[in-house]
Amino acid sequence: MVVVPTRGGAAMPDPSVASFTYRAFISYSHRDKAWADWLHRALETYRVPSRLVGTRTAHGEIPRRLNPIFRDREELASATDLGRRVNEALARSENLIVVCSPASTTSRWVNEEVLAYKRMGRAGRIFCLIVDGEPDATDMPGREAEECFCPALRFQLDANGQPTGERTEPIAADVRPGKDGKQNAKLKLIAGMLDVGFDALARREARRHRHRLLAITTAALVGMAITSVLAVSAYVARNDAQRRQAQAEDILGFMLGDLRKKLSTVGRLDLMVAVDDKATTYFDTLQPRDLSEHALEEQARLLTGIGQVRLDQGHADKAMQAFRDAYARSNELHQRQPGNGQRLFDLAQAEYWIGFVFWRQGRLDDAKAWLTRYRDSALRLAAMDRSNFAWQREVAYGDVNLGTLDLARNRDQQAETIFQSAYALYLGWIKTHPHVADLRDEAATVASYLGSLAMKDGRLAEARSRFTEQVDYISANRAAEPANAQWQAQWPDARLFLVQVQAETGGVADARSGAAEAAALSETLTRQDPTNKAWQLQLGMDYWWQARLDSLVSPAQAQAAARKAERAASAVHAAEPNDGLAQHWLAKARVLLGELAWRRSDLDGASAWLSQADAGLKAAATSQQGNDGYGLLPAELHWLQGNVAAQRGDVAAARAAWAEAEHILREGSDPPAFDRLPLLVRVLLAQHRDADAAPYLAKLDHSGYVPLYPWKQTPIAQATVTSQ
Repeated sequence: MVVVPTRGGAAMPDPSVASFTYRAFISYSHRDKAWADWLHRALETYRVPSRLVGTRTAHGEIPRRLNPIFRDREELASATDLGRRVNEALARSENLIVVCSPASTTSRWVNEEVLAYKRMGRAGRIFCLIVDGEPDATDMPGREAEECFCPALRFQLDANGQPTGERTEPIAADVRPGKDGKQNAKLKLIAGMLDVGFDALARREARRHRHRLLAITTAALVGMAITSVLAVSAYVARNDAQRRQAQAEDILGFMLGDLRKKLSTVGRLDLMVAVDDKATTYFDTLQPRDLSEHALEEQARLLTGIGQVRLDQGHADKAMQAFRDAYARSNELHQRQPGNGQRLFDLAQAEYWIGFVFWRQGRLDDAKAWLTRYRDSALRLAAMDRSNFAWQREVAYGDVNLGTLDLARNRDQQAETIFQSAYALYLGWIKTHPHVADLRDEAATVASYLGSLAMKDGRLAEARSRFTEQVDYISANRAAEPANAQWQAQWPDARLFLVQVQAETGGVADARSGAAEAAALSETLTRQDPTNKAWQLQLGMDYWWQARLDSLVSPAQAQAAARKAERAASAVHAAEPNDGLAQHWLAKARVLLGELAWRRSDLDGASAWLSQADAGLKAAATSQQGNDGYGLLPAELHWLQGNVAAQRGDVAAARAAWAEAEHILREGSDPPAFDRLPLLVRVLLAQHRDADAAPYLAKLDHSGYVPLYPWKQTPIAQATVTSQ
């Protein structure tokens, strides 16, 4: 189709707003029809906030509705003179909205429509909706085919209405994954059309939705199902059904998108609990096979979000149910469209979350089965489109997840090979995408794993370097997005890894400072959302390290911090008894309390705390599948039990406890792994086996390891054990 410029190419003066027939003209490629359909419906059903209606702007008075919207494919289907009709429609359209993608870039219709509109002198009323491709990809060697802006959008026109070489900056909203999202993209376009600020419109929109949300969420969810039926019912008018469906989708979209995202950013997902519970109750009444693709997709997204909130609150079983329900819906969609990459992507996410819950519960065999499925789905996804960066990253995620399982099972060499390969990828990606916070987040995770492996192997300087990199990546994200609770919550955990290596290489002052900073931030977060069990457990970890380090200078402060650590871990464990991480840190806090009691010669107190820790570890062992993460803690417990028995003068009990500790530390590794050496040395020295301890002491000293306490710190009564 050739669009003939009005008045021989001269610019037409912009008539008054009142003279326009259409609020906007949508220009698109037929391959983007689905997006044009959504945009058309979204604009015509949008109700402008009442406080804005009638306001005068530079572009005129703000209307109550944004209709009608002109669709060239819809309204010119029977026209005989397409060029003339398009020009007339463009001239009578207040705005031009271009659906931008590689398909529209190669569409002559789209380019000519943009040219014609610019030649009317209305370049400032052109708005873009990016649905695929990459802006300005023609400037990227090898990626030219990804360009989403047609030539008429990229270049200005001269006085004669002809394209020049001077570039323009199109005004664009972006619905691609990881960008604005549908809701924000729609509001950006509407803000431009109304000539109002996006922030003001978004705030009013959010306020309006919040006021209605509690009263209408349940009705909206039910309404979604009802309107889906009404839309195909011969007994309900087509327009009324579309209007109702659009309203339901708008409310659901707000709940899934803007509201959850905003609450997540500020760390207040506890406010979504009531809504989530009602939604899942409703979804339980539905069968995935009976639902439309749109309904399945929206429900899968909602259920995944519900699972994440429940996991943060320590409700692993409820989280698992939500993730399994999301998987059922995503799998149904994938079965309907096996060649659709987005469907496979969504299925992979569901597989990941199920595996993650199993991992948190210590069920490593089950975790491996699901995380392997996730990795395999990621490989198939990446093969579908080698140019899709987000899909290529999924393969790295999948490999790293399997590496963590190897790490949990002491398969260190396999794990380190995986992590090194992934880290090299992330370093390269960060260089080419320096502003992507998620890449820094993922790199921080892998750096942390590499640091842990280096520390376990005695490469303490390397471990310190890796943990410093982890802290730096997360600190960069905090600086870039200071209001984002996700980055705030990750920082204390990262800081504790660095605290540990600082403490074990003589940097006790730096370690104490770091532990205090971590605890201060975690306290702020837990006050912000007391229901977030992940943050509560992190605070317990911070207190544990404060107690460990304070014990060197202030036993009273150490005791207080250790009690706070125990209470925090106990609360999380009570909420979710199968959470392996909570079990571990609860036992760890009780072992530390037992040690502190022993060091001040409170033998009854030490025995009581160690007995509680022992019972907890035995219970945890029955629920763990091949998880070696508790190996050092039982050994430490037996060492302390031996010390207490020795101080009581119970020679046989002391020897038995130390023998059990030594057995655990030597089991499965000859020579013992480096991270077991400090405790093994103490077990040997407690028995006055200095010669046996000597080679291990030499290895520790060579690595730069510095003990927190002097090696020989055996109570006087204990010395009689080896002489009897």
